[in-house]
Amino acid sequence: MDTMTTRKDGVVIAVASILLLFVLFFATGTAHAQFGNFGAGARIFLSVNPEHPGPNERAHISIESALADLSQSDIVWYVNNKVLIKGVGIKDADISVGPLGSKTDISITAQTPDGETISGNTTISPAEVDLLWESDSYVPPFYQGRALVSPGTSMRMHAIARFKPAGSAQLSESGVVYTWKLNGSVVQSASGRGKSTARLPSPTLFSTNIIEVTASAGEGAGSERVQISSTEPELLLYEDHPLFGIMYNQALGNTTPISDTEATFVAIPYFAEAENPDDARLLYSWSVNGNEIPSDEMKRSELTVNASRSNGLAQIALSIKHAANLAMSSSGSWGVIFDANNNDFRGINPLGTRVQ
Repeated sequence: MDTMTTRKDGVVIAVASILLLFVLFFATGTAHAQFGNFGAGARIFLSVNPEHPGPNERAHISIESALADLSQSDIVWYVNNKVLIKGVGIKDADISVGPLGSKTDISITAQTPDGETISGNTTISPAEVDLLWESDSYVPPFYQGRALVSPGTSMRMHAIARFKPAGSAQLSESGVVYTWKLNGSVVQSASGRGKSTARLPSPTLFSTNIIEVTASAGEGAGSERVQISSTEPELLLYEDHPLFGIMYNQALGNTTPISDTEATFVAIPYFAEAENPDDARLLYSWSVNGNEIPSDEMKRSELTVNASRSNGLAQIALSIKHAANLAMSSSGSWGVIFDANNNDFRGINPLGTRVQ
């Protein structure tokens, strides 16, 4: 029994020794293959900054390799088959991108200290991208500015991409792939072939959203980004003239003289989350000289002041809130001087009767 046990132990030890040699042999072979003979898996990777340079812009190129030590390698940079720069460990370079519709071919070759040669390349075909945007917030008719973003509204984006010089046949939108990003994250639902427009949520109050769009077609690509900050709705007050209608050409200031003894005023909530000034979701709170005035249910944005038996200053104040959007609020105050006969204005009721 003792002899058999000893023989079994010897067999076990011998097998273990063979396995150890086997592992060491292949481990050594693997290490040698990784650092001595790179083969087809070794290559140079190029990074371009900015990622999509525009026409005639400067681009910074950096290179890396997962297997080779480029800092000890002889590196040659080629731009459009011409040597740009060469030397040991040159891992960065700046190049000039060509005009719209051109191609800039960049290739790198590196000879490692072990005598291996590896390479990498990329092509830059710049495109121009214009990014237009506006909000679906309310602005009055004939307003010539951009509808700004306020909490609760949406941003309407439109990208215009050009891959060829002016006068050349441009690619149709159906041939261009658009990638939309909101604050660095891809918006999958808005991205895709031909999706040059996107509707994105507005930033919260006192914050900013960064929107970026990339347009690519074949080797050509271009991008644009904008920063859009949220704003508070702005209240402006206009006179609604019986002959000329709402006088959008002149908003009321701190003090405005009125030659008539009665006038109707209209509040315009610029950039509010509303379809019109009388949107049922807007809650109006009017006051004149400190007296609260109930708003008209049909025309909450309007206020009529009758000063036929009074003169002096009418201090009109208004605050607006949104029934569903707690982040939206705005307020304003305006002074109106009527030319009337009485010297006591504090009792004027905007509906045309005197308050006792």
